Amino acid sequence: MDTGNKLSSRQLMAINHLITSSSLEEASQNAKVSRPTLYKWLNDEVFMFVLKRRRYKVIRDALDRLSDSTTKAVEELVKLLGSQREDIRRLVCNDIIAHTFKKLELEDIEQRLDKVERMVLERKTYR
Repeated sequence: MDTGNKLSSRQLMAINHLITSSSLEEASQNAKVSRPTLYKWLNDEVFMFVLKRRRYKVIRDALDRLSDSTTKAVEELVKLLGSQREDIRRLVCNDIIAHTFKKLELEDIEQRLDKVERMVLERKTYR
């Protein structure tokens, strides 16, 4: 969807406040927009498209930061395997095992999904 310049500067400001505020009321106050106006905008297709796209970008950026820290987190977790405290070592072992099983589970789901997708594509080809 091409949004072009369809939103006003007030609407774009409201979107920024919707993303950073903890409630619609707070967003409307911070954006200096009445709640009825904000609700009207929330029913607008273009407004919602831009809001969702910006929220997605904020979430993507946060997840990218987490991904960048994953290697360091794993290194720190592995270091804790050498802890003098038995309770810490046990917790770390449980965490590592849980994450390993989750990874295997996700790989299994991905393989099965790939197989289903191939089957669907083959059926479309034969029709």
